[in-house]
Amino acid sequence: MGIHERQLYQNLSEDEVSSRLSGEGYAPHRVSEPAGATYDNHKNSYDLILAFVAGSADVKISGQVYPCKAGDRLNIPGDQPHSAVVGSDGVTYLMLQVSRHGD
Repeated sequence: MGIHERQLYQNLSEDEVSSRLSGEGYAPHRVSEPAGATYDNHKNSYDLILAFVAGSADVKISGQVYPCKAGDRLNIPGDQPHSAVVGSDGVTYLMLQVSRHGD
């Protein structure tokens, strides 16, 4: 599994993406952010999976910027510092918090 899986959910509705994630054993949480919103650099104690269903955001993970848009999946390891800037149309994504093995 790569960090940025481009267009993994291309042409799927939000419900279809949610159904796929649920089928993988996850309980997705819907998040919508307004245009220009920012997240300061931080780390989590758990891994994140973001499945983008509308809009866009530039997510920076350990110095590398990943331009994410609808259809993309982003996997953020909990031990990696990350930040984000939401695009001009805002962004909606399905977020999953994944416990790290051994935690």
